Amino acid sequence: MKGQRNQLKSNNESHAGAYFKSVMRETFRSITRNSLMSVASVLSILSALLILGIFIVFSVNVEHITNSVAQSLELKVYLTNGLAQEQITNIENKLKSNDQITEVTYISAEQALADFSASLKEYSGLLNGYNASNNPMQASFNVKIKDPMRIKEVKAYAESLSGDGVSSVKYGEEYVDALTTFSRFTTIFCVALIIVLSVVSLFIIYNTIKLTCFARRREIRVMRYVGASNWYIRAPFVLEGTILGLIAALLALLLIRLNYYFLLSYVQQAVYLPMNAQLVPPSQIMGPLALFCILYGVIIGSVGSLVSMRKFLDV
Repeated sequence: MKGQRNQLKSNNESHAGAYFKSVMRETFRSITRNSLMSVASVLSILSALLILGIFIVFSVNVEHITNSVAQSLELKVYLTNGLAQEQITNIENKLKSNDQITEVTYISAEQALADFSASLKEYSGLLNGYNASNNPMQASFNVKIKDPMRIKEVKAYAESLSGDGVSSVKYGEEYVDALTTFSRFTTIFCVALIIVLSVVSLFIIYNTIKLTCFARRREIRVMRYVGASNWYIRAPFVLEGTILGLIAALLALLLIRLNYYFLLSYVQQAVYLPMNAQLVPPSQIMGPLALFCILYGVIIGSVGSLVSMRKFLDV
C-alpha cells in the first residue's frame, strides 16, 4: 500500500512537471511567434509605468518637501515697540504655557537689526544710518511648535495676546498653504493617471492575447472538446501576459532608478529647495516603487490575458 502511494505521488509530480514544461514552452513560443505584438505590449506597459513612476516620484517628493518645510516652521511673534521688560516676560510666560509650544526665543530689536545687516553681507553698509534711536526692526519671539498641523491654532493663540503687547504673528502661511495645495493636487492627479494608463495598458494586452488566441482558436477548441479544463487552456496565455508585464516593469524600474540618481545629483548642485529640504533618499523610495511596478505590470498583464480569453473558451 505504501509503495502504491509513493508511486501515485511520483506520477503526480511527473505529470505536474510535464504540464509546467508544456506551459512554459507554449508561452515562449507564443511570445516569439507574435513578437511584434509582444513588443507593443511591453512598450505600452513600459510607457505607462514610466509616466506613472515619474509622477509618483514627483508626488512623493513634493509631499516630503512640504512635510520638511512644515517641520521647520517657526512662528514669528512681533511685539509692540516700547514694551517694558516685565511686559515682555509676561508675554513669554503666556507663550510657554501653551502645550503646543516647545521653545520660545526672544530677539531684541537691536539683535534683529544686527542679524538683518549680517544677512545682507557686502550690502550691510546700507543700514549704517540706523541705530537704537531710529531702529526700524521690532522685537519678537521665535516660537517652535510640537505639531506643525496645528500651527494655525497656535498662531490664533499668539494673536489673542495683542492686548498684552503682541503686534502681529507671521509664519509664511501663504507659502505653506500653496505647497500643501500643490501636494494634494499631485496626489489626485497621480490616482487619475493610474486609472487612465491602466485602461490603455489593459486594452493593448487584451488585443495582444486576443490575437494569439485567434491564431490558435482551433487548437483551443480541440482541447475543450477532449475535456481540457479552462485553466489548463488559460495557463500559457495568462503566463504570457504576466511575463510581458514583468519585463515592462523591470525595464521601467531600471530607467526610473537611473534617472532618479541623476536628478538627485542635479538638484544638490543646481536647485535651491526651501528651508534646506532634501529629496527623498533612493533607499526610501525605490523599494516601494519596485513593488508597485512589479505588481502593476504582473496584474495588468494577467488580467488583460484573462479577459481576452473569455470568448474563446465558450465552445
